[in-house]
Amino acid sequence: MSWIQNLLSELSINSASNFWTIFILLGGAAYAGKFFFKNHNPTFSDDQAKIVLGAILSLLGLLIGFVLSISINGYNDRQKTEENEMLVIGSALQRTQLLNSPQKDQAEKLLHEYLDARIEFFNADNLLENKKWRTTSTEKQKQLWEIAVTEAREAPNPVINSVLSSYSDLYLAQEKTSVSWRDQIPKIVWALLIFFAVVSNILIGYNARQEQKMNLMILVLPFLITLSLFIISEIDVPGKGVIHVTPDDLLSLKETLVPVAKK
Repeated sequence: MSWIQNLLSELSINSASNFWTIFILLGGAAYAGKFFFKNHNPTFSDDQAKIVLGAILSLLGLLIGFVLSISINGYNDRQKTEENEMLVIGSALQRTQLLNSPQKDQAEKLLHEYLDARIEFFNADNLLENKKWRTTSTEKQKQLWEIAVTEAREAPNPVINSVLSSYSDLYLAQEKTSVSWRDQIPKIVWALLIFFAVVSNILIGYNARQEQKMNLMILVLPFLITLSLFIISEIDVPGKGVIHVTPDDLLSLKETLVPVAKK
């Protein structure tokens, strides 16, 4: 049961409210279709209505599958950027050993602080926290760059150039993460999805208008559609929700550097 507790702990108030808002909207649409057309004499047959419903549900299924693939691609991109940051920071730590002693100690300290800032960035669950830790890591990277530039000016050589290159890679890796750290699905696509979902549920209610024992069964489709949209939104929104990228690689790197940090 521990995985259920972990799942619930990650479920934010906004996520839960979004789920119930969509479910109430779609469930209400189904009941509206059922009761509004209950005593209405249709101008077209039930068979025609079922054909239209089948076509709309097919389109909705295709849209959901397409949008889900977009959100998963965005999630995979964020995972790759986190892994890339771990590799770049590890490389920078190794090349820092090439600096002279006073600068090396200072650079090592800054790199550990930079690593902590990047971990906090991935763990942050709101835009303000993301911006705060991004600013912090950018400042640390600038300080590292200044250390390497100062030594390069004093004694230019190929060795210090490799250190400069590794510190430049820190900035590039961070910017790649920032580019991927945004919603992948446009708002107009969300509007289209919800529109198709509402129309399909109205038609579900219309087809069930003469049934007296389908008051609960009529909620099955709204629930499944809501669950699908909820999962897509949780995958698409970076840094928060039930499904998000965690800094596992960065944390593993930090664990290997603990003995070094204590020196």
